Amino acid sequence: MSGVIRFAFRRAASARASLVAMAVFAGLSGTVVAAATTVDAARVDRATADGLTTGGSGGVAAVAVGLLALSIALAVVLSTVEVTRSRAGETRLLLARGMAPRWLVTMAVVETAVVTTVSSVAGALGAGLLVWALTTTVPQIALTATGVAMIIVGTSVSAGVLAGRENPPTRAVAVAIAVIVVIAIITGVATWRLLTFGVDPLSFLAPSLLLLVVAAASTVLALSVLRMLSRAVARKRGLIVVTALRRLSRRPGRSAASMVAVAIAVGMSVVAAAYISSADGLGDGPESLRVGSDLRVVTIPVDVAPSAIADAARAEAAMEGRQLVASMPSTRSDRDRVPILALESDKLSQVMTEIPGVVDPGDWFERLSRPADAGRVPALVSQDVADDLGLVEGDSLALDASSPTLTADMVIAGVVPVIPGTPGSRGFVVDLARLTVVSGESVEPNQLWLASDDPSASAALIERDYPQVVVLTPDPAVAADRVGQGSVLQVSAIGSVLIALTLLVLRGGVSGTDAREAALLAIVGAGRRGATTVVAAQNTTALVVGFVAGIIGGAVTAVVTVPAAVRWASGNLPAAYPVGIQVDGPTLLALLAVLLVGGLAIAWWVRLPRALARLVREDE
Repeated sequence: MSGVIRFAFRRAASARASLVAMAVFAGLSGTVVAAATTVDAARVDRATADGLTTGGSGGVAAVAVGLLALSIALAVVLSTVEVTRSRAGETRLLLARGMAPRWLVTMAVVETAVVTTVSSVAGALGAGLLVWALTTTVPQIALTATGVAMIIVGTSVSAGVLAGRENPPTRAVAVAIAVIVVIAIITGVATWRLLTFGVDPLSFLAPSLLLLVVAAASTVLALSVLRMLSRAVARKRGLIVVTALRRLSRRPGRSAASMVAVAIAVGMSVVAAAYISSADGLGDGPESLRVGSDLRVVTIPVDVAPSAIADAARAEAAMEGRQLVASMPSTRSDRDRVPILALESDKLSQVMTEIPGVVDPGDWFERLSRPADAGRVPALVSQDVADDLGLVEGDSLALDASSPTLTADMVIAGVVPVIPGTPGSRGFVVDLARLTVVSGESVEPNQLWLASDDPSASAALIERDYPQVVVLTPDPAVAADRVGQGSVLQVSAIGSVLIALTLLVLRGGVSGTDAREAALLAIVGAGRRGATTVVAAQNTTALVVGFVAGIIGGAVTAVVTVPAAVRWASGNLPAAYPVGIQVDGPTLLALLAVLLVGGLAIAWWVRLPRALARLVREDE
């Protein structure tokens, strides 16, 4: 045992290239994570200074860190396996000399642990100190980088256990299949929790797991297509394409690793661009939904006339209203307290803020003013309440409201996505005057909705003359903060692109079986240039496949998770509020262009061994 460990330490000490490569990689990873946390911390400070709550931002930041951790973990596993696989010939010699397989695994674990511990700690701490010096922020950045180093070490040791086996037994293959099945199940559960309950210790991993599963599945499907293409062109006379496809179809493992790494980087870029565009596309809609108009005055005392407040505000138009609460049967609980918003519907078009595709004051006025049977009030109901109570247009419903206490029958005049100005943006909207007539009770207004060219000035006038009321106005800082929360996703996407390029550089050398095949091609007539072109074509094909798989994986992940992320960032935006998927073209194209140009440069920078004939003789 002691001899095996000493030999492992000797091999680790001689792995200077691996030490330098892993140190660079760990430093890059630590820098990216430190930059992501620094950017999000600065955004939180700005939001706090603007008086905003940052509850939703934790979810977006957690998703970004989860995606970045996926990229780092994948690159660490592939790099560690490459370090151990580079000693495949020496491993076979040790097996032939009688060393037990378990000692080979022990030696691989010790070697990878030593290499990754020294290089990761040095690289990550160096990166953390560099970022600290450049940003003059707290020393916690160095601790963040150290945490990244610890993750790299743990992942590397686990990968070393698998890489240390010369030929994985059937049991190991079965375990790998079982792990894939478990990951798929966890992905499904995490995605369900993400869409249902928001961010928690499991669901924040849903985007990264979903991206990994879809990208890996797309890569496997692409490899199957490449095998079919290889068979289709097997009888062709061309050398470059035929040989490159044959090499990919025979031993896809090395190329598949690069494909998945590129796919993860492309997918993260798509998700980041989709979030930023989708968050920006909402504009001031969520704030307009919260307030309902240019400004809204609530908690008006009984002894204050709403018209007097409107005169003090110098508003262009005013609409009086009253919010009631009705207790109704519900699938959520025995009784559900549903808001009832009674407004002067003839002033909806003048005062209520229109939100395209969500709130149409003109259409609402037309529906609320429709004739109804005697003793019934036309009402609009929000989508979630309609689904909960099983209501459709034309249904009737008994209203039993409080504050004030009254009863009335309502007829559903339409189902709308949301109701502005109510808790949870849900409930019913009725006409104030018609509700008073049908119920026979006096419904005094306690809200005032105002339209003003200068909401801030009007709010200041109201607060000066009537300090006892509460004035609500849309806050433009909310929309800016929602878009700003995507900055940590952008940093993570940039980091994933740099990590993918670093991984391609680390795996860009031609050695082992690949080198012997290239040498044979060169000697039998293709020449060194022809052999180099075959390897470059193989690398380019893998890069293109990775791009396609990444675009598919990123698109699926964005469609499933981006709307939910935008809703968290908007402060629990109702599920019925439509969030369209858009893509920030310039940002996405810039990231993909960097990855594509860098990937092509690395793919065609083929470094064949100088003595090719010696490789063929060694194979013989």
